[in-house]
Amino acid sequence: MKLVRILLPINQHGTTASCAGAAFSLAEQFGASLEVLHPCLAPAERLPYATELSPVYFEELIDVGKKQVALEQRKAREWLATVARSHPNVQADFVAVEGLAGPSVATRAKVADLTILPSIDKGEDGFWASARGAALFHSGRPLLVMPKEASGAIGETVFVAWKDEVEAVRAIAAAEPFLAKAKRVRLVSVSEHGEDETAAAMVDYLTKAGLPVELTKLAGDAREAGEVLLEAAIGEGVLLVMGAYGHWRWREWVFGGATDYVLRHTAVPVLMTH
Repeated sequence: MKLVRILLPINQHGTTASCAGAAFSLAEQFGASLEVLHPCLAPAERLPYATELSPVYFEELIDVGKKQVALEQRKAREWLATVARSHPNVQADFVAVEGLAGPSVATRAKVADLTILPSIDKGEDGFWASARGAALFHSGRPLLVMPKEASGAIGETVFVAWKDEVEAVRAIAAAEPFLAKAKRVRLVSVSEHGEDETAAAMVDYLTKAGLPVELTKLAGDAREAGEVLLEAAIGEGVLLVMGAYGHWRWREWVFGGATDYVLRHTAVPVLMTH
């Protein structure tokens, strides 16, 4: 299995250097096409809320909105042109869509093998949160989350966070292109509520598929499971593979959870599926 299309959502300022680097390097490595998606609000969606607007004032606001859309698209294209110069072997297709970030990303992510977005940053705006939510919950495809400082090869070592849940199984299936190229695969089970016998069964399955798999069992102790995972998943070229939001998302927001912790604190690329 190989990657056919990679989706890189951007705003008018582009995206993080780590996301751009991952998108271009993976596109070159797998011979995949790269689609750079720029969603921006349509002129009519930028109108102020009001019960009544005169026709003249309405037209003026629409005209201002059109100019703003053109400006944002020009900035996004300029960002892409600058980044693409460093990757002459990759053809990046710029796609501008007028609409909300979430629905736009969900629509295009459905026809891509992978969407690449940054991890959660304290000062980020709603664009990135909407894009991540759409990619995870409304595309049916995997999301590659890149930490701000990540660089270098992705997936020389694949670190699989195993849990007896459908999300983890889907994550392993989505990681097949990376597993096939990995020099080392570690399947890690964090013990939270007793022994998980399915971990050994998954190792046996992956071993029969010809993968160099090692099983590691970690004690969850009193710490957050995500913290335990990230403490173990360190090193150059590491890709963490995990299911996302095995519990209801609102529950993780309120009570904490491995997915939310990893999204906020990871120092390595993370391949997630829901």
